[in-house]
Amino acid sequence: MKHLKLKIFISVIVVLIGLVLVRFLTMDNRAESDGIIYLYIEGENQVVVFEGELEFYQGDTFFDVLDRAFELTCANASYQPDTTCSYTFQVGYQSKVVLGIKNDDFELMTDWTHTFLSIYLYNDGIKELSTLGASNIPYQDEDTFLISYEEAWG
Repeated sequence: MKHLKLKIFISVIVVLIGLVLVRFLTMDNRAESDGIIYLYIEGENQVVVFEGELEFYQGDTFFDVLDRAFELTCANASYQPDTTCSYTFQVGYQSKVVLGIKNDDFELMTDWTHTFLSIYLYNDGIKELSTLGASNIPYQDEDTFLISYEEAWG
């Protein structure tokens, strides 16, 4: 009888751990309400090419906010440019990889090998590198972000 109880206990623990892992790996950071974020975009040599406010709506991801305001180029499965941004990476978090961003005033395009776009969040005035893709970055009203064009070996 003790062995049966032990097996049931271990099974319940394994199932609970599995559920926690699934929840953790399928994080969905969508806006809980409408608001604005402040965004700065730096091009080569840290020159600011965009500075402004972007509106977001309940249910938006950070990627949705960028996609509405700019023309984005994402990576496909081979990290080649895809202007449709139709591919979503499934490893770990489900997310899109933004290779390029442009509007009428600027255009930044990276190749993922030598250059890439980093996303930073300002937290109490301190710039912190995001470790999540654009689809999963948590944000709230009046957060400030920086997208920076960077060299891989710089």
